[in-house]
Amino acid sequence: MNEKTANSSLHQESSARGEKRVFEIYNNKFIKVTTNNFMHNNSYHLNLSMLAPWPVRHRDISWQWLLAVFYFAITTLAYTAYLFYFQESSKLERLLPFIVIFLLLSLGSFLMFLYRSPNVIEFRSRYGNCVVLSLLYNNPEQKIFKAFIEEIKLRSLLASQAIKIDKNQMLDIEMNELKRMRNEGVISQHHYADAKARILQVKL
Repeated sequence: MNEKTANSSLHQESSARGEKRVFEIYNNKFIKVTTNNFMHNNSYHLNLSMLAPWPVRHRDISWQWLLAVFYFAITTLAYTAYLFYFQESSKLERLLPFIVIFLLLSLGSFLMFLYRSPNVIEFRSRYGNCVVLSLLYNNPEQKIFKAFIEEIKLRSLLASQAIKIDKNQMLDIEMNELKRMRNEGVISQHHYADAKARILQVKL
């Protein structure tokens, strides 16, 4: 690969997910993605020509964890009211730890709700329709985020137009890239299999 020349970058941070993401466009047609969180550190590279230049906003509400938040919050309030109105003051100190436990459960459920309810912009591979790039929506702020998304869209279009090979060769390249990302743990085996099936259908 030629010497790396940085074009632009975007830094994102999610307190709820305990995660930091760095996206760096370089050499006009590549992007490096680095993700750091409390579970793992991951880094991979993409050729922008394999991206479909029409990103999709994805907002998936985790109703189970949202219900858990309401349940523990209401339980905490009800239990606190019960202790305040019906228990003797001498017993309150012994029962206060239960309130703390319910408060912690409420907080934990809320954090899990945020973690399991991603609000992201997703770029998919051109033919396999597999999510290969995911950015936290309007992070760090709308103006910076929108400008970076527009740059990815433009560079992916220009990179694909600059390729002088036929469609079947492009399909093979995308399949090999998705296989590499599967081996690196960027995408799951299930998503790779679905994308591979779509690419093979296009090749027929």
